[in-house]
Amino acid sequence: MKENEAGLVLPTLPTVSVIIPTYNRKDLLSETLDSLAQQTYPSDRFEVILVDDGSTDGTDAIAAEAFPFILRYFWQSNQGDAAARNLGAQRSQAEFLVFLDDDILVEVGYLTHLIQAHDIGQNKIVIGTENLWLSESTPFAQSVYASQTLDHARTLVELPFRDVFSNNMSLRREAYFKIGMMQGLDFPGSSMWCDLDFNYRAYRQGFEFFRSTNAICLHRDYTVRSFDVYKKRVRTAAYRAVVLFQRYPELLAHVPMFYDKTPIIWRQDSLYLIGRKLARHLASTRPALWSMEQIVKTLEKRYPTSKRLLSLYRYIIGGYIYQGYREGLRKFGQVGSE
Repeated sequence: MKENEAGLVLPTLPTVSVIIPTYNRKDLLSETLDSLAQQTYPSDRFEVILVDDGSTDGTDAIAAEAFPFILRYFWQSNQGDAAARNLGAQRSQAEFLVFLDDDILVEVGYLTHLIQAHDIGQNKIVIGTENLWLSESTPFAQSVYASQTLDHARTLVELPFRDVFSNNMSLRREAYFKIGMMQGLDFPGSSMWCDLDFNYRAYRQGFEFFRSTNAICLHRDYTVRSFDVYKKRVRTAAYRAVVLFQRYPELLAHVPMFYDKTPIIWRQDSLYLIGRKLARHLASTRPALWSMEQIVKTLEKRYPTSKRLLSLYRYIIGGYIYQGYREGLRKFGQVGSE
């Protein structure tokens, strides 16, 4: 507790560690740190823990720069973002952990609103409101932005655990270890699914999930700048998801993106679902996807604002999810009763 100028005793704000895993993104990281330097949250109540996952672009030089907050730099050999977050949490002594990716910019009140959202209740995981930062406007990027539906009528919105991502996440430090920290899937680079794995374990322990609509951040997501890059990413994510679902077969039912991508279970699936799966199989063949992609290229060039583009993007993305997931099944084996 401390006193203000009028002599009134004020509650002491909790301490916060902002943990940023990074890999070869020095320029983006510098801008993320600059945005943290503008926070309304007192700079003596939060620190930034930077975990360098084996960068080779001179990221370590940032550790010598001056910021209004304490910056602590740690280097590890390239082990992935899950291991980097765990290292940051282990080196922290703060009451709260805020995980932030190195391609996120935060508005000035971000930390204040995020920590305020934890005032009531212990078992909470809170994210901010993530908006897409469009430096280069493409029809696909615009469609992703347009498809986001956010409820700004309330300051705190409850979410299903599957909709909470670790690029912008907060919780009490003790809760992080209670849940069991992040666990990767033993793939190189980004684990992609470590947040869903973490959230599912938290969900089973009774944690609740929320979005603060006042804690605003901007995501400089390079994958949405190119439809081709995005397609490859979702295919890789679906391929790796097989390993996650082998770990938790029951989790598959909580992730709608795989609803019609899994093999038919003849004595269990409804006729409707069987029809959906057969249709998805046909729509995900290489000739079908190639045909739809040619239509997309034509529409992007001649009619970039066409509403048909959004539907085509979704069908094509679904096709690449299907292909990646089926490739994963062939590589790693079946999931549960599939």
